[in-house]
Amino acid sequence: MASNGLSGSGGSPAPGPAAPQEARLTRWQKFRMVVKVVELRLRFIALMAVTGLVFAYWDTLWNYYEKWTRPPGAAHVAASDFEFFCPMHPTVVQETPGSCPICGMPLSKRKKGEQESLPEGVTSRLTLSPERIAQAGIETVAVDYRPLTETVTTVGAVAFDERRLARISSKTKGMARVEELFVNFTGTRVEAGEPLAELYSPELYQAIRELLIAQQSAHERSRLQSPAASQLLSGGDLVALSREKLARWGITPKQVDEILTKGKTDYRVSILSPISGVVVRKNVVEGQYVAEGEAMFEVADLSRVWILAQVYESRIGLVQVGQEVEATVKSYPGEVFKGTVAFKAPALNSSTRTLDVRYDLENPDGRLQPGMYATVTLKTPVAEMPAFRTRLAAERSQGDLSRVASLTVEQQERCLVTNAKLGSMGDPIPVAVAGKQLWICCAGCEEKLKGTPDKYLAKLAPAPQDAVLTVPESAVIDTGTRQVVFIEAEPGVFEGREVVLGPPSGDFYPVLEGLAPGERVAAAGSFLLDAETRLKASSGPPPATESTDPHKDSHAKAVASSDPDAPPVGGHRH
Repeated sequence: MASNGLSGSGGSPAPGPAAPQEARLTRWQKFRMVVKVVELRLRFIALMAVTGLVFAYWDTLWNYYEKWTRPPGAAHVAASDFEFFCPMHPTVVQETPGSCPICGMPLSKRKKGEQESLPEGVTSRLTLSPERIAQAGIETVAVDYRPLTETVTTVGAVAFDERRLARISSKTKGMARVEELFVNFTGTRVEAGEPLAELYSPELYQAIRELLIAQQSAHERSRLQSPAASQLLSGGDLVALSREKLARWGITPKQVDEILTKGKTDYRVSILSPISGVVVRKNVVEGQYVAEGEAMFEVADLSRVWILAQVYESRIGLVQVGQEVEATVKSYPGEVFKGTVAFKAPALNSSTRTLDVRYDLENPDGRLQPGMYATVTLKTPVAEMPAFRTRLAAERSQGDLSRVASLTVEQQERCLVTNAKLGSMGDPIPVAVAGKQLWICCAGCEEKLKGTPDKYLAKLAPAPQDAVLTVPESAVIDTGTRQVVFIEAEPGVFEGREVVLGPPSGDFYPVLEGLAPGERVAAAGSFLLDAETRLKASSGPPPATESTDPHKDSHAKAVASSDPDAPPVGGHRH
């Protein structure tokens, strides 16, 4: 039977229908696909960025929205670019010129938003509400007089009193031999006139022989002739000349009298101690030959000693000759040795920047021994320091101004209320208070002066004896180049004032310039006030000072709303 093509072992099956082949993308299509993917991702990033910006600037956008939707008649009339203020009372600000309603001073002109000009001596000014003062913990105290004592503590060393130190040398011409020593070791206690050693010298022996011969000759001539003839024949008093020669060689008149009394020559002569004290140095032994001028012994009187101390350059003004001083040593804990300042070196030690100061201390029992270290304490009343002593003397030379019935501007110098220099705010104004004629800087001070006259009249009284004007240490802001305190010029108004102070003493600074008795300074919270003024200065002039003055607050709002291009002042909306 005929084969249909499927039979036969060697036949191959017929091929089926071909599978559809996948279409390949061109390069252009691939590029477009990549661009589409990047575009989709960039859209997502842009959407997230826009959302973040909207959240970040939501307040600004809302303010602009309120501005655009505000009715046309709601805008205020544009105000002037200038305003008028009182330099002494920062809460007084108005649109028109005039005088301050508080002090009567003519108002000063400035641009709105311009930094406030301050009076001379005032570095900054800050106005706070009572709530902010309580939150900041600001406390004020009155500047007052008090006695201050400055203490200088330094280290010294006990030394010999050089005025009570004797060096015994050989005065005999030529060489002399030490025949015998009465002081055999250092530290021996000797009395004045006590023999230390015996010397033999041929020259000294010959001088003694001459003395005896002169005395013998004088006796013989006086027996044979009259005294006048005897003196004429001898050509002078040989005995007196011999005595003078021996005195120059260190032989005392008492020793010469003993030699003349004995009438015989001794080949040895004693060397006596000129003072009572302790032998601190022995340079000879028996049998030794010593030359003329060679030191044999040193004797020190330890009943009074020196303490040599060094005072730093910054503390020299606290040390005065004649002041009492106290010293302590480790050998006698709890015991105080008192003395006086006897000497200040005329020149400073350039390497240590210290001044050598000498203190004299009594030492009757000899317990203070040279070489000991001592802690020296010197207490100086601040009123006796040179700067304050000169200032207080000038004040006392004017007398008690509080007892003067009529003061001149030159005598008073400053306003008792504001402490401003008279004439700095216009012509001084005379005012009669408690039967006295005084001067004030402006009309606004009259009410305060008459309200509490005792408070302000106390500023005219001279400083008490041994007392200086003081300010608490916590009230002082030390910038390194100047010192500033914040005074409460008015309730809630604090002014930074530059002051000149002396060295601190305990918790107080003595005041040289810048403050007057009775002024109140911020003793607590002064650093917060300083930080607040610095923040305001660094951020530029604020739109309005924090104050309870409704006039100033309303004025600040009017200035803020007068600019049609500026966003309105409003609260944050979320």
